[in-house]
Amino acid sequence: MKILLENALVLKDAFSQPKRAKVLIENGKISKLDDFVEEVVDERYDLSGKLIIPGLINAHTHAAMTLMRGIAEDMYLHDWLFKRIFPIEDRLNPEDVYYGTMLSQMEMARKGIVGYVDMYFHCDAVARAALDFGMKALVTRGLTDVNGLEAGKLKLQQNIDYFQRWHGKEGLILVGFGPHAPYSCSTAYIDHIAKTAYELGATVTIHLYESKQENYSLKELLKTKLSECKVIFAHCVHINKQDMKLLSSENFFVAHNPTSNLKLANGIAPIQRMLKENIRVCLGTDGAASNNTLDIWHEMRLATLLQKKDNPINMKVEEALAMATINGAKASGLTTGTIEIGGDADLVVLDIEKPWYLPQQYLKSHLVHSVNSLDVFATMVKGRWVYFDNNFPTIKESQIRSKFEGVIKKLIDTKN
Repeated sequence: MKILLENALVLKDAFSQPKRAKVLIENGKISKLDDFVEEVVDERYDLSGKLIIPGLINAHTHAAMTLMRGIAEDMYLHDWLFKRIFPIEDRLNPEDVYYGTMLSQMEMARKGIVGYVDMYFHCDAVARAALDFGMKALVTRGLTDVNGLEAGKLKLQQNIDYFQRWHGKEGLILVGFGPHAPYSCSTAYIDHIAKTAYELGATVTIHLYESKQENYSLKELLKTKLSECKVIFAHCVHINKQDMKLLSSENFFVAHNPTSNLKLANGIAPIQRMLKENIRVCLGTDGAASNNTLDIWHEMRLATLLQKKDNPINMKVEEALAMATINGAKASGLTTGTIEIGGDADLVVLDIEKPWYLPQQYLKSHLVHSVNSLDVFATMVKGRWVYFDNNFPTIKESQIRSKFEGVIKKLIDTKN
């Protein structure tokens, strides 16, 4: 299958400048770029008035939590989690998680996200939803041993089983390991998880210092095998200067979730200081229950403005764009975060024939400070449109909506 995208501006990566170019896609990969002689192709798209950029990565979310969007408002993290979210999650079955994840993917594709890092349970359902939709996902099973070591071992074995079933499936699915947090996992359990992940060459993701109540030691945590794993640390709002140096390892990433952090009154992560320590920061939305939207554009601008509150030179446009693309891609391992020959065709097409994209000499600035996520015209994953001009070509939208609404009705009608 050969697909030609022509007459558009192309931004190859966060550090380049947009220029007019053609993009030829063969069997899901970019085979030619810039100016070349037209070829006989299977599909040709005239994208005049459009800008093609690398696909966005959501580096931290709980996709099925679209089922709980708006259900627990105006609460602190502890009460939100233990009084509202956990009781609902205890009632979810695999079908519920499947349709919650499918709706989440509809929203993410509509907003230019080509891949996401998920931490949840019923992971067969999550992986199946990603495969059915055609989106990339790093799927991790949320792991805790608060109910005892044997229960924790059972969850870990489930995660291993998910890895064996799904890892590498169709070039869309990766499977990692998701110890929930140091306050919900013993150090010995985290060490056991990390040893397993290291042996399998799998990524680990874990919540770290999300709230100011968390008082464990990162130094002690990194005495485990976790120090040798590739790790995505989510949040890191209340991390001190000494601990920041520990996160500057080349195999560590921080997933910044500014909206969720603010909404649950957890504060503002010291991202500018992290950048000075050469920590690789990417962006996440967290789940829709603590954010309400799955919009990386919004997270990108909010992250930028929060860091500029003391100094306008903080968080340059290129740094913000890199967080949403290249850094998220490196953290997840799902894609390149660039538009380059040989890479998967994981692309976003934006309609830039809007007043807020003028003057077009400053398009990169507009991508951070002016863009509306609904300006996304199309989203492509591995050379396949998963969203195109108000349509979702890979699914039956009405069926997904109907099934999702059925799950919601069941949850609302069931007493907590």
